[in-house]
Amino acid sequence: MLFVRFTDVPDTRIQNYERLTFAEAVIATHELHQARSEEGTSCSGDFRLFDQKDELLYRGTFTFGTEGTYPNLYHQVQDRVQRIRTKKEDNAKKMWLLDEIESETPVNYKRLSANSNPVVSSTYQSHLTRLQRRLIYGAATAGILFTSLFTAAQWLIDKEAHAEQGTDGEQTWLNAYEQALQGEESSLINLLERKDRSEEEDALLIDLYLAEGKDQKALELTDDPILIETKLAGLELSDKEKLERLQDFQASHPTDEGAFDIATLERDHETVAKTDDVEWTAPRVSSKVTAYLYLGDIESANEWASKTNDPAVQVKIDKYQDITATIDELNEKLKKTSSKDTSAREKIQAFIAAEEIDRETILYSD
Repeated sequence: MLFVRFTDVPDTRIQNYERLTFAEAVIATHELHQARSEEGTSCSGDFRLFDQKDELLYRGTFTFGTEGTYPNLYHQVQDRVQRIRTKKEDNAKKMWLLDEIESETPVNYKRLSANSNPVVSSTYQSHLTRLQRRLIYGAATAGILFTSLFTAAQWLIDKEAHAEQGTDGEQTWLNAYEQALQGEESSLINLLERKDRSEEEDALLIDLYLAEGKDQKALELTDDPILIETKLAGLELSDKEKLERLQDFQASHPTDEGAFDIATLERDHETVAKTDDVEWTAPRVSSKVTAYLYLGDIESANEWASKTNDPAVQVKIDKYQDITATIDELNEKLKKTSSKDTSAREKIQAFIAAEEIDRETILYSD
């Protein structure tokens, strides 16, 4: 599920900083846009779009009333998302977001009003069932760099769309953002390095450096090794490459968080389970749960699962327990099967082996 928070909306008919579901935000923007249009007035406010883990997916500015372009938030997000070009492996992330807004928007609010005039005609329509979307895009949660680039590029598009006339400078930046989204970060890095940066631009430059493997340069921008280590742990890399990067960084900038994340990748469950004094992120809580499951401490696993609002963690525990119960039943059946009945014993052992593989898969499905 997606959530929205509005900021700096001057009209009290929308509450700033309130956490709304995407559907509620669509309805609220539709009603205020319609009311302002009838009044012959307009106003603007910023909004941010989050997933259920409160991770930022998208940000922008919505204009209500006579100067507005879209009848509600659904049409703006849908249109603007499609305008960002991404490299092939990130297309699933973009499609995942498109499908989420499509599925969460009430049907009546998908129709364009007579006075709406979107920059690009909104024609996207999902042909997948919700189950199919989950199967295809379930693992395509937006990565750190993709999210940073996507929201930054989207802000620039919003700025350009609401200006009377775009400038060459804005187009240069937009081109650089789009190139970075397609895996060519150098142009955007050069532009950011040459200007006085805001805190958000510093954060983006950190992510760009990390994407290029320049961990030390990223650290120089923040002087916070825990932040850099946590971002490294969140990069979309193979376990082998991520482990090597973390070990190299830990050697020069040791932190408890680094030791924890390395232990997670090395499947050192005892170390993960006994570690308590780190900055807890959703992935680290999930690792803690996995460690306790592996060690057979279901009570502690459930206790740690309660510390996160990610339902996948509790699902993991439930599936693990179900499979463990099945394995126990099969082992009991094996004990009761005569040693002379070779065929029956082999079948039971094959079932046990298959269940154990499934249990292992569930443990490390993150």
